[in-house]
Amino acid sequence: MVKCGICGGEAPKQPCITEEGKCDICHKKVVLAEEKREQHK
Repeated sequence: MVKCGICGGEAPKQPCITEEGKCDICHKKVVLAEEKREQHK
């Protein structure tokens, strides 16, 4: 079974990112590494 690249859980299909920037399986928000670095400044 495929694993979700965001949460690491098992997924019935390859996860996709929605228009809102969330995983269509676990619904966690995807944040780019660049954005994350800017938030910590």
